[in-house]
Amino acid sequence: MKKLLITLTIIIAAVLYAPSAQAVWSNWQTEGYGHQARVFTDDTNYYKDASTVDWRAEKKGSSTIHYTAGVYKKRSGGGLTDTNLVQRGSFKASTPLKSFSVSEIRKRTGKGTYVIQLDCYTDSAKKKYIGTFESVKFNIR
Repeated sequence: MKKLLITLTIIIAAVLYAPSAQAVWSNWQTEGYGHQARVFTDDTNYYKDASTVDWRAEKKGSSTIHYTAGVYKKRSGGGLTDTNLVQRGSFKASTPLKSFSVSEIRKRTGKGTYVIQLDCYTDSAKKKYIGTFESVKFNIR
């Protein structure tokens, strides 16, 4: 009985004090012609042992959106630094879960605060720009 109590105490302590991921959706954003979308990231903090920033986008409506997604570092004085990490695709309701490499982000632009931005278009040639949708800020540590 004593061993069971000790085991349960250890398990409860591990669950209560284990670091948890902070998966988060951005707010719904409205861009050109009323298109609405939001962007998900699987955490808000990525430490040295993290391998990927997992993300996904979803939208309202039935039309297809074509996108170019990139990772950008927030500058302390405002503005963004492009990591030149890019993914392209299209979706009707939501993208599949996609990933950017944490080590590659860190190698290119260092530790700091980042966002994922999706530049969106109504056509596959990417001539008819809708707008840009942005994730919540996340930290690469």
